[in-house]
Amino acid sequence: MAKLLTKGLAETFDHEAIGLGAVALMAGAAALFAEVADDQAEPDGRASDWRVLKALRRNGDPKDPVGPKWLQRAAEETTALGGLTVVGGATALASGGLWLAGRRREAAWVAATFVGGLALSEGLKRVYTRGRPPREYRVAAAESHSFPSGHALLSAVTYLTIGAVVARSLSDARLKVYALAAGVGAATATGVTRVYLGVHWANDVVGGWAGGLFWAASSWMATKAWTTTALGRPHRHPAAWRRSWPRLAGISRLRA
Repeated sequence: MAKLLTKGLAETFDHEAIGLGAVALMAGAAALFAEVADDQAEPDGRASDWRVLKALRRNGDPKDPVGPKWLQRAAEETTALGGLTVVGGATALASGGLWLAGRRREAAWVAATFVGGLALSEGLKRVYTRGRPPREYRVAAAESHSFPSGHALLSAVTYLTIGAVVARSLSDARLKVYALAAGVGAATATGVTRVYLGVHWANDVVGGWAGGLFWAASSWMATKAWTTTALGRPHRHPAAWRRSWPRLAGISRLRA
């Protein structure tokens, strides 16, 4: 009995700690986005964006990024991780696999998070309507508004969400950290390449990361609430109800 009580208290503490951590992430991400959104519209913020962009060009040549040629090719390939085709495909594969595995709420969560992130990205771009760096600095093609970076935002939303799904399926703490770190790494690499290729200002990418983190954490909190009853106990999987129904029916007949 004591062991069961201790285990229950530990699980409750873990759930509360994770929930508080998610709320802290949401608050921090929202504050960071607000700060960057103000900064990108002010002269000092725009001057810092110019300094970062010019520091990534060799000998003042807008078309010549620093580093060897293979680094530019690697950046062009890596930046596709945040492209709509890639993140949309990753979302479809993850959601489809979860659906086939019977984890339909998680499948819906992954899909809904992506769709919401896409709407958030497009909506924020229309609100801020910031122009991209001059065309002579762009090593890759880009046409829409600049702030926030859609690649940075969608890669954060997609890979953090998938990483969280994988982490929830693992029991080893090291593997959980690895799954989440992989998502963070993919989003970070995507955002850095956007600035290196001259298609975004640095503030655009930081704003995209902040917006993506906020949306991913908000979605995680929403799905936790969705999969929990008012009594704080998880909903049972349909298969569990099917297995328990014959026993319940037998008990009812005995009482009758």
